[in-house]
Amino acid sequence: MLSNNNRKLLENYVLASSSLTAASGERLAKEAGQSVEFQDFRPYQSGDELRYVDWKVYGRTGKLYTRLYQAERNVSVHILLDNSASMSLGNKGEFARAVAQFLVYAARRNVSATVHLFDDSSSRAMHKQSDIPAVWRFIDEAKTAEPSERKDLKPDSFLPTDAIKRFALNSRKGGSLILVISDLFDQSPMQQALVALRARGFDVSFLQVLSQVDLEPELGQLELHDSESQAKLRVGPDEVRAYKQAITDFLNRTRNSILKAGFRHTLLKVQETKSEAIESEAFMGLVRSGILTKR
Repeated sequence: MLSNNNRKLLENYVLASSSLTAASGERLAKEAGQSVEFQDFRPYQSGDELRYVDWKVYGRTGKLYTRLYQAERNVSVHILLDNSASMSLGNKGEFARAVAQFLVYAARRNVSATVHLFDDSSSRAMHKQSDIPAVWRFIDEAKTAEPSERKDLKPDSFLPTDAIKRFALNSRKGGSLILVISDLFDQSPMQQALVALRARGFDVSFLQVLSQVDLEPELGQLELHDSESQAKLRVGPDEVRAYKQAITDFLNRTRNSILKAGFRHTLLKVQETKSEAIESEAFMGLVRSGILTKR
């Protein structure tokens, strides 16, 4: 569970309007057959229609704000939380769980939210604020997926590409918001997963979580462990430099693939080691990236 201090901070934050696009329910105009109600303000952005600018607020503050309207239906949010073995390294798993808990709470207004792990287990859907503790407990209790425990799935099924593709293919089409929290470490190209998400018409944000150990291993004699295959390799400074270049290439390739597919990508870095510090770091990462915004 999140600390009391971080829960209090969350009271003033919601999912940013840019995360709730036309696919997920936010509207700047009335749809045929639906009524809309005033939802919130946000700072004016280039491209907003001037008829939705609140000129009274401008007269008082000298700043332009756009009025937002919400169709009278719930937004369906699905949080895909990576629990493959690589997430146990460098505090990524704890960080990712904190991110998921922040997002569940931030999505509490006019949203139905469900958390899905890469091993195919899912939380109960959160339809109202009183459902949040049960979803948080599900996240807290999420453990690393063990392929040996699932004879019906091949080992690769717990890795990002297969898990995300499987979720997409088993989901109904429609305007759901999908938030993927993962390091995205997978030897398989992500293209199949991205195609499956697009085919379902989902609006998707990828929150890629990487630790300082992933990004900046120290130069020297090291032993690299592949957490998925359990393979080990002793390496020296030259191999570490090559690894750093490979990580840079991987990040660029992954980000470009996601953006080309029409989805959003955010890199979140884990540096802290203590639980409450990790929570605060996760919170600030979501605020800095614009995923959480003050209401």
